[in-house]
Amino acid sequence: MLLAAGCQQHPPAFVSKGDKFQAQFAGEPKVVEKTVGGRRSVVYSVVTTDGARTVAVTELPLKGDEPPELIPRYLDSAKDDMIRAVGGKLASETNTTLAGKYPGRDFSADVTEPNVGTLRARIYLVGARLYQVTVLGTDSYAASNESTAFLDSFQLTE
Repeated sequence: MLLAAGCQQHPPAFVSKGDKFQAQFAGEPKVVEKTVGGRRSVVYSVVTTDGARTVAVTELPLKGDEPPELIPRYLDSAKDDMIRAVGGKLASETNTTLAGKYPGRDFSADVTEPNVGTLRARIYLVGARLYQVTVLGTDSYAASNESTAFLDSFQLTE
């Protein structure tokens, strides 16, 4: 196969039929499913020596039609929990949406423990389902074009 100069071939997107998303992980993700406190959580991840690209899907104890004023609270809580879990400090944050209608946060955090690095994440609340799309690793890994392509490739399939 010939590729034109300057064109990159992107790996095929991984599609999760059960969790209704697709993303370009640049490899087949490892899938770990568990139930905690009666809530289902599935983590899809590809780990390298420099970092990890992950999609976590969690079923929240919500009805899916919560009042709009509560949504920012849920998203901020998820963001704060993620940053705390990696020992990070918020570096940047913006509001975002998925598919033009599902609210989310796009943020990054500086991580100092156990290893120095960067967390980049986009989280979305889709009904009662929380999608957490993350890149965690060395500064160069997190800032790479491949990591940006992974974050940008996430989309719902239904």
